[in-house]
Amino acid sequence: MSTIKNPVFNGALIDLGATIEEYNPTYGRIAESGLFEEQGINTTTHMYQIEKQPNTRMTKLTSRTGRESMSVIKGKRKAVNLSSVTVKEDGGVHVEDLQNVLQSWDLEQEEGFAEAVAKEARRLADVGAANLEYIAFTATQGIVRDPYNGDAAIDQFVNTGTVRSTATIDANPATQNLLSDLNALRNQVSTLNGFNGNFGEIEVVVSDADFTAITSHPDLISRFQLALQGTGGLYLGNEILNGNVGIKQKSRYGWAQEFRFENIVFRTYPQKFYRHDGEVVEPTVQGKAWTIVHGATGLYEAKFCPAPYVSQLRQKGQKWFARSTGIKNDTHLDITIESHNMYFMTRPEMSIDITITTA
Repeated sequence: MSTIKNPVFNGALIDLGATIEEYNPTYGRIAESGLFEEQGINTTTHMYQIEKQPNTRMTKLTSRTGRESMSVIKGKRKAVNLSSVTVKEDGGVHVEDLQNVLQSWDLEQEEGFAEAVAKEARRLADVGAANLEYIAFTATQGIVRDPYNGDAAIDQFVNTGTVRSTATIDANPATQNLLSDLNALRNQVSTLNGFNGNFGEIEVVVSDADFTAITSHPDLISRFQLALQGTGGLYLGNEILNGNVGIKQKSRYGWAQEFRFENIVFRTYPQKFYRHDGEVVEPTVQGKAWTIVHGATGLYEAKFCPAPYVSQLRQKGQKWFARSTGIKNDTHLDITIESHNMYFMTRPEMSIDITITTA
């Protein structure tokens, strides 16, 4: 009996990486912001060293020609070893998705088939983007959490042997502590940064209610009013005085509020997360906030490990590895996208746990 090649089944894998890369996901406020320095690596683990520098201590005066000198205390080094976490999703295109769509079974030329595969890949990419955003979002707080249930997956406080720093912002309108608390927060970040160079803005992620309490505080309003006396034209451009500070701005990820005071910027998060069972995960909680320090070299890093397949051995990892099988059993094809990653803060103590009081 003679055999012929099945025209709708070949064992080849279809690389969907380019499709995923060109798609703009619906999640990514943190993961796609450029905050994390991304790098593909060809191992499944990553090790780095941290050096804890002591406070600068002065030495004694010595004679000009004498040989005596005083030793300067050195910092202590510690190696931190991390293993990757995995996001892996699967879906597929079934014959029911192709009925009344395909004109022929010449899959290499059939546009309807390519569109069906791309549509399913985009659906999986949206889920993947939500997973990766949640990972990056929680990483900015020092602990990467599992998108499925919130369990700790990479705890940098444990890994580095540090304790999370805390601060308080008093936004009670009856008190006059807000400006002093903001200055104290700025100084605290500077102290924690130590000998690690300069940093840029200090982002404080807050809830909508806390954002309103802070931006409407009498301390801020009176300060801007005094600054603008005699320069009334500038009033129109000052958000806190012209009423625009509370207006949400739309980005590709949703609506959010932002207000800047010197190098401290308050931002609300534009989206919610949804767990696999439908549970809503609020990104912020009233009365709590944390810092994201921008411009600090090497503070936020993301490593991508190779997918565990023969074709990927010794290859540098990709942010997303996506592929599809050929048609199976004359009924369907499978699509898989996965990411093997490590999002982490090298110095998690820079994520300050802030308590906001409003009454």
